[in-house]
Amino acid sequence: MLHVVATSQRRGAEIFARDLIGELKSLGLVEQTVIVLREGPAPRLEFPVKTRSLTDTGESISLSRTVLRLRRVLREERPDVVQAHGGEPQKYAALATVGSSNPRILYRRIAAAHPSIRSGWRRWVYSRLMNRASAVVLVAESLRPETVSTFGVPDDRIVAIPRGVDPARLATTRTRSEIRRELELAEGDRVLLSLGALTVEKDPLAHVSVAARVGPRVKNFKHLIVGDGPMAAEVRTAIQSAGLGKDVRLLGARADVADLLAACDVMLLASTTEGMPGAVIEAGLSGLPVAAYAVGGVPEVVIDGSTGMLAVPGDIGALSDAVHDLLTDQKRANGMGEAARERCLERFAIKRIAPPYLELLMVLGEQRAD
Repeated sequence: MLHVVATSQRRGAEIFARDLIGELKSLGLVEQTVIVLREGPAPRLEFPVKTRSLTDTGESISLSRTVLRLRRVLREERPDVVQAHGGEPQKYAALATVGSSNPRILYRRIAAAHPSIRSGWRRWVYSRLMNRASAVVLVAESLRPETVSTFGVPDDRIVAIPRGVDPARLATTRTRSEIRRELELAEGDRVLLSLGALTVEKDPLAHVSVAARVGPRVKNFKHLIVGDGPMAAEVRTAIQSAGLGKDVRLLGARADVADLLAACDVMLLASTTEGMPGAVIEAGLSGLPVAAYAVGGVPEVVIDGSTGMLAVPGDIGALSDAVHDLLTDQKRANGMGEAARERCLERFAIKRIAPPYLELLMVLGEQRAD
């Protein structure tokens, strides 16, 4: 099995790939190699199997060059199945296998399409690329209508397998008090956590807007924004413009996510579009309630009023009220956090997710052999 990931950065698709690879490795039934399309900045992800990068650090990615390099790797590795973790890896996997029916491609679709590719020639192109896959795994059932009706993938080639997380990865290295001291947080602070890439679809400016609404209403309010991306400078400016410099901190990309989750009280997600974000599962496994917009597969993870609170997408007032209620009612928030832990362990632990992947891989491998 050859896994193709876009980057070595600590992003959702890549983190899931690492968790899945580790679990499949422990089962001992699949030989695996990882192909990284382009190297990312530190901190980089390390995969527990042989890893090959198609570009050097700092080298720009070229469509033709990368496709040719991937074709060469496919000839050398001769995999039965190529798993493309996201749209960009699927593009390269599809192009690199043009003219061949082998290996089989398993495309993991992680998010809804951008509006710009839902019509016209882009829709046609993406439909052709998507239909190069022998099977399409959706991280959430909410993606099925678009996959079938917009991009023409036959329903019998689609299977929904939710996002999984390895709970062992969320083991803390320090106590909550130690982490808070290091972050210069007081024991009595009520701490909101935003965790994710600083990109348009994650809408980090909405996170700053929530902090501006909630901060004056919550005693000892603090907000940690963890992640990096093209909107980092814009987010930093928004924090200063809102006068939130003392209460909202932009921490950048971090490798100690488990410790940060343990240090906080509530997680915020204000994405405009999502598949099934790993951050909300990580929060649940850490016993942290989530306040989020009900987009994509988020309602499949967060049960409104039970394991967290959901708001209609775009209703910044309702989302802010949800954050306020969770930060000011600690008993209720703790109860939701415990319910979230139980639900996520039962449904989204990687040990629950790996077996259906393994079954699908075996079927695709047999098809290649035939």
